[in-house]
Amino acid sequence: MKVGILTLPLWHNYGGILQAYALRLAIERSGHQAILIDVKREPLSKRKKVISHTKRSIKAKFLYGLRKPYYPNEKEVKSISSNTRAFVENNIQPSSGHIRLSNTPKFAKRLDAIIVGSDQVWRPEYCPDLALYFLGFAKKRLKKISYAASLGTDDWRFDTKETTRCSKLLRTFDAVSVREESAIDLLKKNMQVAAIQTCDPTMLLEAKDYLSVADIPSTYPSGGRGIFCYVLDPKELRMQGLLNIGTRLNSELFFIMPKVFDKNYAKSSEDYIFPAVEEWIKALQESDFVVTDSFHGCVFSIIFNKPFIAIANTSRGRTRFESLLKQFDLEERLFDCVVDIDTEVLHKPLNWKEINKKRENLKNEGINFLTSSLNKES
Repeated sequence: MKVGILTLPLWHNYGGILQAYALRLAIERSGHQAILIDVKREPLSKRKKVISHTKRSIKAKFLYGLRKPYYPNEKEVKSISSNTRAFVENNIQPSSGHIRLSNTPKFAKRLDAIIVGSDQVWRPEYCPDLALYFLGFAKKRLKKISYAASLGTDDWRFDTKETTRCSKLLRTFDAVSVREESAIDLLKKNMQVAAIQTCDPTMLLEAKDYLSVADIPSTYPSGGRGIFCYVLDPKELRMQGLLNIGTRLNSELFFIMPKVFDKNYAKSSEDYIFPAVEEWIKALQESDFVVTDSFHGCVFSIIFNKPFIAIANTSRGRTRFESLLKQFDLEERLFDCVVDIDTEVLHKPLNWKEINKKRENLKNEGINFLTSSLNKES
């Protein structure tokens, strides 16, 4: 069976890229051919480009420095994502090739099934086309499945029109699974659809799978480099005091993330380019401890058995952290800001034997869901 994977556009989000890689490999290991539908957003019209450029200019002149986000345009995204896109194009194969969202229905004609998932694919603010991500284009013969689809938040953010349209589409799915526990109730209440919870696709693989794709030998030493700070929003107030963690743990901090995109990009564009996915995986392997405000930073800390502390990234979706950590009884490792970090928790050893046992159970449940959903008669 040819199974398409539809996820959010893949550029420089390490977690997003690796969850797509993991899902492709898991489907392949279940005996089917997995094909990434490698989508990108539609180009802006001339009018919208002018509006976008004007907004950026205003932000740069009047709002920059007031913690207002400053986003790259399509050309700049391609540049800063050059290393990470190389991983997508070289390792998540076969794929559709990099196609516009509008070409998805045409490509889907050659598929037997589509799995939509996982990383916040059903969050209106992030999703480029909600009806498309609820497979509104799919023909009746096409098997439709969601795997660990994420809403990202624990409140309902669809408007009335979106709710009506997408609930009708979701009720035509052959199987529905979501990533966060809160999403089960949200879908039931607002769309009258029953869903089950499955783990993030990255947890369907083992650390050795990621080391292998990064060409890191299994004998490569674990640890020794210090505290890996994988922080998406280092300029946020909640991250103040980050350097003090090194003192509290008597260890060196190291970072690999590029400069946060801002109006100075043109002056030193190379400083904004994201390191390769392989380098990110290597940093995890070499770390002794992880501090992160990323959901997937937490996930990979668990996979690689690295003690960690999570700083809740509320605007990006706090419920993602809570749902994940609850599954491993690790809620105490989540804090609202760096200054709130409890020293006792910081030094508390983790029971990796129990954590790995829970992870293995979640992995098996996820694989069983995939296998049974793909093999079930329509």
